[in-house]
Amino acid sequence: MAAVKNLIFDLGNVIYDIDFKKMNTAFASIGIEDIDQHFTLNKSHQLFLDLEMGFVNEQAFYDGVRALVNLPLTNEQIHFAWNALLVGFRINSIDWIQQNNTKYNTFLYSNTNQIHHDHFIAEFESKVAAYPFVSLFKTPYYSHEMGMRKPDPASFTYIVEKEGLVASETLFIDDNEPNIIAAASVGLQVLHLKEGMRVEKDIEAYL
Repeated sequence: MAAVKNLIFDLGNVIYDIDFKKMNTAFASIGIEDIDQHFTLNKSHQLFLDLEMGFVNEQAFYDGVRALVNLPLTNEQIHFAWNALLVGFRINSIDWIQQNNTKYNTFLYSNTNQIHHDHFIAEFESKVAAYPFVSLFKTPYYSHEMGMRKPDPASFTYIVEKEGLVASETLFIDDNEPNIIAAASVGLQVLHLKEGMRVEKDIEAYL
């Protein structure tokens, strides 16, 4: 196996904790008891996929949610419930990346959206570190800016080709098995970060 020169990190439940149960509870509190019928980790209504690929803007998303559930919710209510998914950064994992991002070409690849992006960027800069989040990575890749998302194998190929990486020298770290399978299918080395695992404890065995 080739020596690892490049690292591509997922965001959610890799370096930032997310909790679908908290989101489900928040949506229930505003009258949407079945949000998990529309949005989960691996199965989503097209509205949510379109948001994650940047095909709809924030206002269109709010309008789409109202139409989907047929409730007269405010933008603020939907925003509150949608962001309840976001718990917070894993500080020790962030520290590991900060300490090693000159040793490896380090990237981020996250399925996210503009609403969540705005939240976690502001959170990082106000609560986590004096340096900007973007400085941790050579390039951060976000699905809503790319117009594609995991687990599409073409999205991994896009990053590899754009950055001039050798796939076999690149380790992709993600918590979601379909994404791991897709990354491996285009030749990336992979670390499936399962529940209870942490970057700072478990990555060394792969390097």
